[in-house]
Amino acid sequence: MSSIFVQRKVSLLIMSCLSLSGVAHAGLFDNYTNTAQSFRASLTQPLNTSTQELFQKKAKSNDAALYLLEKARLEQANQQYEASKQTFENAFALLDEQNNKATISASKLGFKALSLVSNDSVTPYKIPEYEQVLAHVYQAINYLALNNTEGAAVEMRVAQRIQREIETAHSKEAEKAAAKAQDSSAAPADYDEALAGLNTIAGKVKNTYQNAYAFYMAATLWEALGEKNDALVDYKKAYELQPNDFIKNDVKRMDAASAKANAQYPVVIFLEQGLVPQKISSTLAVPTTNGLVNVSFASYDPATYVAPSQVDVAVNGKTVANTAVLSDIGALAVKTLKENIAANLTTQIARSTAKYAVQKELGNRLGVFGQLAGNVYNTATEKADVRAWNTLPSNAQVTRLSLPAGSHTIELKNGYVTQSINIEVKPNQTTFIRGIETNQQIIADSFSIAK
Repeated sequence: MSSIFVQRKVSLLIMSCLSLSGVAHAGLFDNYTNTAQSFRASLTQPLNTSTQELFQKKAKSNDAALYLLEKARLEQANQQYEASKQTFENAFALLDEQNNKATISASKLGFKALSLVSNDSVTPYKIPEYEQVLAHVYQAINYLALNNTEGAAVEMRVAQRIQREIETAHSKEAEKAAAKAQDSSAAPADYDEALAGLNTIAGKVKNTYQNAYAFYMAATLWEALGEKNDALVDYKKAYELQPNDFIKNDVKRMDAASAKANAQYPVVIFLEQGLVPQKISSTLAVPTTNGLVNVSFASYDPATYVAPSQVDVAVNGKTVANTAVLSDIGALAVKTLKENIAANLTTQIARSTAKYAVQKELGNRLGVFGQLAGNVYNTATEKADVRAWNTLPSNAQVTRLSLPAGSHTIELKNGYVTQSINIEVKPNQTTFIRGIETNQQIIADSFSIAK
């Protein structure tokens, strides 16, 4: 067999591997981090034509649910509430479809097998619990903006159900994962060292599946609708997750036996600050039975995490309050990644072993060219799965005002920019203001709820 013939055969073999089950179009070489950067940059801008075309192109991809979440978030930030509501509904439909599939199916087995000889990016994106909860919070905001309090209440109850239902299940899974990690070789010291800078960030939140933003948003809605018992329960849960004086005062206020009537009405300001850190790909040499192998894994650069900073709130030109942190969503993302380390490492080592076997077989069959082909393929396909909902905020904050009926100018000030919004406070109504602070801008909108 001539060397030219062997080289051609190897080239065809590589191309065949790359086109396996459409893998070349299934995220094998796509870098989602780069793609998402354009979404993050345009969060406070209307969707341009190229972005719209990209979303349309990805509508049938394995990452369709993720792209729908990004699209819905961008639409909502640009106050396209009806469009955002429909996009979230489409994302929820895909999520329900994934959750309702049999535990073992041909497609799941196919993706699992494919990921073992490529990388995890070829499998459909699985939306983490904290992202699911936030998606329903945002859908509730859409309904509030569309003056549909019943729809908003339904979404908040779904978010609460998700948070409460998975608490027990998550605890059991965490115990199993910890036991499995102890029984196996666990993560090598170098792996722990590579993520050591994230420990402080992950420690800022109690768990990965509950956040005070969702509970406080729900409590505010129940209170606005006159459902005080439900409001008190969720304020207390928010305080348990984010124990600060601001939320503590809300619990005390709701716990009071009676409240004196006055001529002032609540204005609740929710502020979403910054952008969640983006995942990065890191590589580590891990010892296996086949010797040292390079394993790529998702991580975060601790330097990209931005701690929450308060925003001043002025009413009619006078600063009267500042915001308090509700949920550190960046820390939620980091803690979620760290909790999955043991399971991910097991998969990555299994993948390296499978790829080594393929490379060895190619070497046995085709000699040095086969060995080279296997090495090229393994190197090209070994990359971390860095997918995540990248347009989420870094954190969520809140403050509460009591204002007399009439027109007021509210200013949100962060030291380098001020955003003004005019509101009309009406008797027996709760006014919501939702602000987004990112990309050196603050954008805001308001809506009201009557009991």
